[in-house]
Amino acid sequence: MYDYEWYVDLVAEDQLHCYKIEEVIVDLVSPYQRIQIIKNPTYGKCLIIDGKMQSTEKDEFIYHEVLIHPALILHPNPQKVLVIGAGEGATLRELLKYENVNITAIEIDPNMVDFAEKYLWEWHQGAFRNERVKLIFEDGWNFVRDTCEKFDIVVLDLPEPYPDTPAYRLYTEEFYKMIYHILNPSGIVVTQAETVQLGQEYKHFNIKKNFSAVFKSSHSYQTFIPSFDGSWGFLIGSRDELNPFKPVEVINELIGKKIKGELKYYDGETHNHLFHLPKYLRKLI
Repeated sequence: MYDYEWYVDLVAEDQLHCYKIEEVIVDLVSPYQRIQIIKNPTYGKCLIIDGKMQSTEKDEFIYHEVLIHPALILHPNPQKVLVIGAGEGATLRELLKYENVNITAIEIDPNMVDFAEKYLWEWHQGAFRNERVKLIFEDGWNFVRDTCEKFDIVVLDLPEPYPDTPAYRLYTEEFYKMIYHILNPSGIVVTQAETVQLGQEYKHFNIKKNFSAVFKSSHSYQTFIPSFDGSWGFLIGSRDELNPFKPVEVINELIGKKIKGELKYYDGETHNHLFHLPKYLRKLI
């Protein structure tokens, strides 16, 4: 919500995060969601969907590099990638750093892509129009249910699973079973998986319960995202055995071989830090 000069994000029943507004750049309502951009002195342009902070100009690279690169680095030869939630296009931008990857990107809301192309160049950098990206406007559930294609990587870059939203059922065990069946034998799936902040970590583990019921080789990982003012969780899983714990030099060598383009956050040391969870999270697992 807005209170004159401040955007106030209700992140829990007992917590508010406040961001000073320098400018309201745009505010529109699509058939699916309310999409807004404000400008903040610290974070630059901030994307807000349905009143919740989604990403910011200054630190979005942390979220998107952490979402994409562990899965692509751990897969032996990723070529076909499915993205559910094309969103602001930064996920596509990171995937296009792999020269042999072709991407099918599913987005439920055409207004989101139009909005991103107009206002969020810093995020997508032209990725929507890259020849290796096939953009389809469809409900992600329907696409996964109906497709006959198989994929090496599935990326679920979705809004949080609030009840009565289109994203809610994309975190269910039923949906993860559908994903399982469109993965190639060595395929990997990765999803954003809510906050792991102390006192709110149950949100992550509610998702993990459904995820681990389908992908027996599954791992939680997390990182701190400044504009979220907290640690954010992710889940990675596979139909095959998946061991994310690799020596730093191995990850760095794979990065050098596979990735063309700059990484600002992710490398071998960061990779290992992501998967070595603090004790209170390990205890819950």
